[in-house]
Amino acid sequence: MNKVVLKPYDVVIHEDLPELTVDQLPGDGDPLEIDGQLYFVCEQNEKPDADYRKIGVIPLVVRDPAKISDIRKYIDCLSLAHRKVQFINDKGATDLENCNKMVIS
Repeated sequence: MNKVVLKPYDVVIHEDLPELTVDQLPGDGDPLEIDGQLYFVCEQNEKPDADYRKIGVIPLVVRDPAKISDIRKYIDCLSLAHRKVQFINDKGATDLENCNKMVIS
């Protein structure tokens, strides 16, 4: 299996993040853990460089929401990521109020 080198870019604070090597290219809304923080993929570079793929990501937690230049785009991407979240308890899938575990698929 070919590994994919990712160069994530935080679209909220407009900064490059550390490179990652993954087994397969993540899709929009997929989670990525970068330096202990959870991010969600929100932009794919359709023209990959020979050695890596540049992707835009948004953080799960925004420390200063006033700095988000396009709040609608952030919310749309976060909404896409939210659809991939499953709430689970001992009996299986459930709603937020009855869960004891959250899984991002």
